[in-house]
Order: sequence, then C-alpha cells, then structure tokens
Amino acid sequence: MKFEELPNELLLDLFEFCDPIQLIRSFQSLNTRFNQLLFVQFCSYRLDFRSISKANFHLMCEEYLPLIIDNVSSLCLSDGEETPQLSQHLIPYCLTLDEFTHLRSLLIQNIDTSSTLVNITLDCLYLPYLTHLKFIKCHLTSYTSPNELFLNIWSLKQLTHCTLDIIFEHTFTFATFSIMSKSIEYLSIKNFTFSSTELAYLLHSVPSVRHLFIKFGQPINTELFRIPPVKLLTRLKIHFDGSVCSLTHILKSMPNLLYLTFETETINLNGNQWKQILIDCVPQIKRFRFLMKVLSIKNNNVEEQLDDILNTFRTPFWLDEHQWFVRCDWPQHSKKLFLLYTLPYCFGDIHVIHQNQWSKTTGPNTCDYNSYDRVMNVFYNGRIDNLTLSPIVYPNVRHLTLRVSVDNYFWTIIPTLDHLISLEIIEIRGNSQSKSYLKVLLDRAPRLKYLRIDPTSCLQLAQMNISHPSLCRIHLKSYCTRMNRYLNAEQCSTLANSSLGRQCEVLTIRIDDRSIILDLVRNMCNLRALNCECRSELWSNNLTFSSDDELLVWLRSSLPDNYSISRHRSCLVQLWISR
Repeated sequence: MKFEELPNELLLDLFEFCDPIQLIRSFQSLNTRFNQLLFVQFCSYRLDFRSISKANFHLMCEEYLPLIIDNVSSLCLSDGEETPQLSQHLIPYCLTLDEFTHLRSLLIQNIDTSSTLVNITLDCLYLPYLTHLKFIKCHLTSYTSPNELFLNIWSLKQLTHCTLDIIFEHTFTFATFSIMSKSIEYLSIKNFTFSSTELAYLLHSVPSVRHLFIKFGQPINTELFRIPPVKLLTRLKIHFDGSVCSLTHILKSMPNLLYLTFETETINLNGNQWKQILIDCVPQIKRFRFLMKVLSIKNNNVEEQLDDILNTFRTPFWLDEHQWFVRCDWPQHSKKLFLLYTLPYCFGDIHVIHQNQWSKTTGPNTCDYNSYDRVMNVFYNGRIDNLTLSPIVYPNVRHLTLRVSVDNYFWTIIPTLDHLISLEIIEIRGNSQSKSYLKVLLDRAPRLKYLRIDPTSCLQLAQMNISHPSLCRIHLKSYCTRMNRYLNAEQCSTLANSSLGRQCEVLTIRIDDRSIILDLVRNMCNLRALNCECRSELWSNNLTFSSDDELLVWLRSSLPDNYSISRHRSCLVQLWISR
C-alpha cells in the first residue's frame, strides 16, 4: 500500500509524530486532500521553539503559522542559549500568544525579563482552552511582578496544571492574595520556601488542589499558623526544613492524603516514629517515599546504631502491611552523615554517586531495588575503588557530571550511556589514558547532544579529530584562575575547523578578541547560536545593557541584518544566526 492510500484517520495519527515544519514542507500543496488534512482537520500541532534555528523560526512565523495558528495545541518558548531573545521575535510578525486561540499547553523557559513574563500571563487570559502552564528556569526581578504574575495565573478559568520554577529576586507573600483559583488541581512551586503562614494562605487560594509540590521551612520554636483542612489533596511532594511539630501540623491538615514523598536534612525519625505520625495524621496513606540525610549519629558504635535504626523499619507495619522497604547508607567520606531512604529510589534531582562503608536494606533480598531506574541526573566523582557491598546500578542516566579518570568500576555502576544527552567534565587529567577514556565515553553515548568541558580538553579532542553523530552543543567552561580561560584566534581556528567544530550548532565560549566572533560565524558552517565573552571588551569597557552598547553596535554593522544580536544579563553576547 502506498502512503497516500492510507485512510485520513491513520494519516492524522501519523502527523502527531512529525516535526511541524517538516510535515508542512513535505505535504503542503501536494494536493487538495493533504492541504485539507494539514490546515483544517489536523488540530494538534505541537510547536517546540526551544531549539529552532532562526531561519526555521522565520519560515514558521512568516508562512506556516498564519495557516495553522488556530490548530496549535501546545507551544514551548525559550530565551535560552539556543534561541536568545526568542520571545521578543514574535513581535515583528505581529504575533501574540492570545492569537493561539485553541492552545491547551504552554511552556515558558529561561525568560528573565519581568515585564515579558507578566505580559505572557496577561495574554493567557484570552486563551479559553489553556489547561497546562509551565514556567521553567525563569527570573522575576521587580518588586511588583510576583503579585501581578500570580494574579493573572490564578485568573485563568480552565487552568488545571501549573508549574512555577521561577526565581523571585525580591520577597513577596501569599498573604496579600485577594483571588482564588478554583480550577488548579496540580501545583508545583520551586525556589520559594513556605512557612506555615504562607502555606495556609496558598492552600486557601487553591481549594481544588489535589497534587502539591513545595519546599517548606520554618525555624524551630516559632508559632505555627493554623492550616485549614485540605480535603481534596491526595498527593504531596515536599522538601522539608522544619521540626517534627511543624511536620505533623502540616499533615493533619491533609486527612485524605494518599501519596507522600518527603525529603529532609533537618529531622531524624525512626520507623516507629514515622508509623505513629502516619497513623495519626494521614491514616489513608497508600504510598510513602522518603529521603533523610541525617547528621546525628554519635561516633561510638556507629554500625550498631545504624542497625538499631534500620530494625525499626522491619516491623509488620513496614514489611507486611505496606511492603515499604528502606535502605541505609553510610558514605565512605563521612564520619557522621548517613542516608536513609525508601526503595525503589525515587528522587530525581542531582544524585551524587558515593562509595559506602556500610549499607543495608530491610528488603528480603539484598540485591532487590539495586537498579535506580528513576535517577537521570548523576554526579560521579571517580572515588569508587571497590564494590564489596552490593553495587547500585544507574541504567537511565540522561545528564552526567564527572571527573574523567581511569576507573575500573564506572561501567559496572553506569552500564550504559544509551540515554545520555548531556555530559559535563569537571576535571580531566592531562594524560593519554584520560583522553582515551573520554573518547570511549563519547563513543558509547549515541544520543549525546550537549558537552560542557574546559577549553584545553576541548582543544585536545579537536586535535584528535574526534567526531560524534549527535553532539551539537558545546559549552566551554571558564576558569578564572587558569591561563586558558580565553581562547585566541589560533585556538578558535583549530576548534572551528575540527569535526566537532564543523557540526557544532550552539557554542558558548570565552575569546581574546571581538574579531574572533566573525571568524567563528564564518568558519563554523552549522552554527546557529553563539554565546561569547570577549576579554578585551571586558577590560576596556564598562558593560551596559543600553542600545548604545559599543560591541553590539559593531557586531550589527559587521554581520547580516537578519542576525539577532543581544546581551544577556550574565554579560554574555548572544548571536542567533540566520543562514
């Protein structure tokens, strides 16, 4: 059967898996039937502009968006290193978010201009179908913006899922909220520490919330504000910095809680204490996951004390009624710190791989749950010198930070790099074994897209003419105390003319002289975004963000008009290149 003989229903299903630009390019004007499918019947265009080239962005805004804007269901925008100032580039095409009339999901990432963030939420008020809203790695810098932002978001009548990963540079309070969102059911707020007072006001403003993800912190011996019962809440994920009293105070306000994920570095509770808290406060609990990093072990008879703690998790309540198993680790490098957590391990933030001098579990088999499948972000410091205890395996690592050294146990602990997309090298020894080891890492990571490495090591890879099929982003780290922080023209030429340089699409680099910028743009044929810091400029000029920024003026006069040239708040000059 030929492709065009497939029924419309099947074709529409297949369109779901296609890149929108390639989809339209392939089938536009092929015939009347395909035009009808593309521009009338297909209503699920998912546009992700976080890695789009400027040329494709122009093509989409100029030609394709006017045809499909009413059929876009999901949109992702970012002002990150790959697409600097993208949010401002919708304006020349007379496009605003409120024109995406059937948008159901919106993701905003790496935007650090308060007015832009507030204006985005204002536009969202005109999107009647918007149910999912995410802000990732954004910054609010003004005093008034937090209140405006929350007011707009809480006014979205259909919004059910809201994630706010925003750094608030000025303090604000939920106590001033005068509006209530009756639609939000899933709420995640990062970079804000809730006291009992703030939490009470937050929960009052979202009476329909069912899933809540927050950070709590309140000094011991401070008065706890009354938190009214939240009867619809069934799932809580909390990073906790407070007392046992404040913990029970929070949990008692959530009588119907079914799922609790708890992380703390401030309290140390054994199995009997946890049992009593759960029975008294959240009797309907079905699944309980915790991670406690504790510093309260006495120096004498440490192993005996750890055994005593672990035994409190071996009671019928833990093993028979709930089948909740616990592991206790005593890291090799620590005298007093130990880790106590439930299995399977379910905490997805940066996980430091350490060698244990003592490790036991309450599970029936020591090797059960030794595969930490949910850990995707790993730091490996290369200090593992034996695996006498049951080795923990990390098979799904997507982001890896490590010191490159010859290590006999690395491949036992991280058996595959098939899922790896980001690699950061924080130290590499200047010998042939380390270089070979790094080459092996690259060869065994077929999906690797992003490499963060020091300039000297990158130049060594370039001189070895190493290539990689998917690596497209290189970030050359700066070392303030080292002589190799800034690359000269010859070194940049070596990088640009290497296999890695020719395939590189996004580059972050520190350079000696501004003229090198023109050389990199000219010689790196696939480069679509360049983020750079120029040493001569930093030493000779006072940086400003005004329109008369001398370096930006010079670059705009030296490069084509369709290049976007701006300066980030970190002082990096950013080029979004159109070829």
